[in-house]
Amino acid sequence: MLKEIGTQSGLHIGGEPIADIGQLQSDLTNLAQNADKHLLKSNLTSEILAATLASSQPVAFDDLQHFWENILFRLGAISAMTSLTAGVFDGDYYDPTLGPEPRLGTSGATRVSQYWQFLDPGKNEADWQQTTGFNPAEVVKPVDGHSLPFRGECAGAFQLTVFWGLLDGLGTRTFTKLADQFGTMLVGPWTDNPATDFMAQNASLQDPPIPGDYMYFKNKDDYLKWAPNGFWQGLNAMYMGKDSLGTRHYSGMGASWLSEQNLRSSLVNAYYHDCYPHTIACPNEEVRFTIRRLLQIPSSFEKAVAIPERSSTPPSGSAPTVATLQANGYRSLAASIFENPRTTLEECSSLFGFALGNVHQHIGSGLENPPSRVRVPGATIIIDYHDPEARRHDPKSIVEVTVTLEKNR
Repeated sequence: MLKEIGTQSGLHIGGEPIADIGQLQSDLTNLAQNADKHLLKSNLTSEILAATLASSQPVAFDDLQHFWENILFRLGAISAMTSLTAGVFDGDYYDPTLGPEPRLGTSGATRVSQYWQFLDPGKNEADWQQTTGFNPAEVVKPVDGHSLPFRGECAGAFQLTVFWGLLDGLGTRTFTKLADQFGTMLVGPWTDNPATDFMAQNASLQDPPIPGDYMYFKNKDDYLKWAPNGFWQGLNAMYMGKDSLGTRHYSGMGASWLSEQNLRSSLVNAYYHDCYPHTIACPNEEVRFTIRRLLQIPSSFEKAVAIPERSSTPPSGSAPTVATLQANGYRSLAASIFENPRTTLEECSSLFGFALGNVHQHIGSGLENPPSRVRVPGATIIIDYHDPEARRHDPKSIVEVTVTLEKNR
């Protein structure tokens, strides 16, 4: 389990730096159970070891057993992401305007599972909270009637692969023990989600990624201004390892085993489709990886605070007139798009008439400072937080707000 050791680089076990990969492989072979020894001979495990030793930042574990458990966790998460993106698991994007509608853990018409409950009373957003009263391993088990079928988006998909990776990599007993420590599972929101405990350590984008790492591939920064309901502001991706020619590959919901160049092409195409007539001048610079986090089992868990109470009804506010928007500090960006660079969440909710519980994380948001979205009759509202650590439902949070009015207004 993860342990901080200061400013040294590379792998450290029990406080000692590890430099001999051959000796490390031998020690792990002696430690691993017979059923797992074949894993040490895989190219994927070899890349995990080599990239960990090459890290410019410290990657530290209390002992060799904890390091081995993290390898098993990574391999389990990679396997889960492969199954999710290759069609072995029944997972896909939702779209409440066209279908399918969001769901998790049921094929029934109501979309309500005994294992998961919607955080959105209108059932239009892809975010859920674990239902109490069930064994956590039973809740997250990836079979029909449990955590599948899944109709969501890429943040929730990555979070599911974290939980599945723990379950499949370490087994039911260890997963249940960990779940007792990290608490209620969420799928969708990054805030207060125990999945983020396993992605707590930032890592350099300049280092070779370690297979299993979380990586956010961000579309051009202004994507949401022109496509407020778009799905492709970025992709929550996992680094899957190199192919036989040494090319790195990445996977996430809607993207399976893509090189960086092919991943970039996918997001550029989405931008041209969703944001036309706006274009991307420098795709290699404006569409790029912005976040890398190590996938690790922490030594201790930050218990999530109580989940903010959600509104009991869908948003029922409305879009004010253009004159009212301008009187409240909103400036025009385009014919139907207005922006207020600095206001509060409370002022925004009062102006548009929605409850704070109607604020939901936007589709495709990355782990760090995810933007929120609210849709009211006549407008879509995008909320960006000035302080990355601000509570998503704190009325005093300082935010930037972009409003897109429906064209028939």
